[in-house]
Amino acid sequence: MFNQSNSNKSQPSASFGARLGIFIYILMASSKILGGLFFDSPSVYADGLNNLSDVFSSLAIFIGLFIAQRPKDDDHYFDHHKYESLASFIVAMLMANIGIDVIRSAINRFIQQDFPNPDLKVMWISVLSSIILFITYKYLKAIATKNRSLGLRATAQDMFTDVMISLSTIIGTLAANRGYASIDIFIAILVGLLTIYSAFTIIKDSTFILSDAFNKEDLLKYQVAVEKHPRVKKVRAIRARRSGVNIYVDVVVEIDGALSVTESHTITEEIEIILNRLYQVYDTDVHVEPYTNKSNH
Repeated sequence: MFNQSNSNKSQPSASFGARLGIFIYILMASSKILGGLFFDSPSVYADGLNNLSDVFSSLAIFIGLFIAQRPKDDDHYFDHHKYESLASFIVAMLMANIGIDVIRSAINRFIQQDFPNPDLKVMWISVLSSIILFITYKYLKAIATKNRSLGLRATAQDMFTDVMISLSTIIGTLAANRGYASIDIFIAILVGLLTIYSAFTIIKDSTFILSDAFNKEDLLKYQVAVEKHPRVKKVRAIRARRSGVNIYVDVVVEIDGALSVTESHTITEEIEIILNRLYQVYDTDVHVEPYTNKSNH
């Protein structure tokens, strides 16, 4: 096991990103809820409530990241990093629910012909909100990419959806004041569909990790790298799993049965080093078997 894994270095940065997301969402929620009530804008008020729910989503990510930093114990040999994926799954489900609510609300407004005519001053709340959210989204996305943090990527994706919702609020407000209130309905439906799509993308990624699935192409790369070792005759079996940013590999190799225990142990250590240096594999469990030409199992 290699303690220089990126996870130890990345987690504080990811946690900072989660804290930043919570702060931004509190700021957005309070300004939009108050502005929506003061300027009689149901869409801005609803957007504020959406941001209020995002506060709890970001808090779930922060808690997931916090738990993920715990070292392994007797009950969690592969550490606690999957709590981040679990938190991402929860946030994605909340995002999907928000998307469904946005679409349902838009359809109800269309059926009831409920087209408000808000004060244009409220539009500037959405303009400023869009700018702040977009800058924060780009920053969080960069941190998530650097640290390979699925949880923070979920927060960033959720924030991008909020940018689109804020922009739709701006367009809807302008359209309503120019006699095209129905445009706001169709924009809201589009934003709702985008939200649901983003949510299911995150659900797909998080369940992929939670179910211990692994990319077949990456697994083949590991196998090829091990087979290039001059004393490895054959890779009988190989499997891998991911826990947060850490990758764990189990591999069974066949080597010359006449080698000593010390020589065999040296080969296993060399395989661990190869996979760590080439593909940043955090932990490799190597099992050796004597090589025979008839070995097919």
